Amino acid sequence: MSRFTHVGKSITIALLGWSLFLSMSCDGAIRVKGKVYARKASKGSSEAFVDESSPDISQLIPVKDAQVTLYHGGDYSKESINKSTLWQRTEKTDASGAFELGGTTAPFRFQVALLIEKEGYKSLTKTFLHDKVAHEAVIILEPNETLAK
Repeated sequence: MSRFTHVGKSITIALLGWSLFLSMSCDGAIRVKGKVYARKASKGSSEAFVDESSPDISQLIPVKDAQVTLYHGGDYSKESINKSTLWQRTEKTDASGAFELGGTTAPFRFQVALLIEKEGYKSLTKTFLHDKVAHEAVIILEPNETLAK
């Protein structure tokens, strides 16, 4: 009997370990790294470039303390953002306008949303395809008319 009990425990431990491995390997990951800039004068709407080339940024000013929120729990091309979702990460930009957000997410492709907000600037929501782990972003905020005057 003791040999059977030992074999049974070994099988149970092996099955638990395998189940844990499978459950961990079913998750995906996301990371968005970028910078937020601002124009000195308003030329229209704020813009975001994720995993694509951006315009010349040499005349732009880095934006400190812009709030950047990454929503990654649903397909945001089909549904509006639920700001109370657990599937989000928020960070403020540093003095150089840099931010880096990430987290565990579903293992498949879907549209995520990046929301950028800063008092005195036009807010922006950018949706983009999450089809790889790491994404690069350049955000250009436009000042509100009151700030531009």
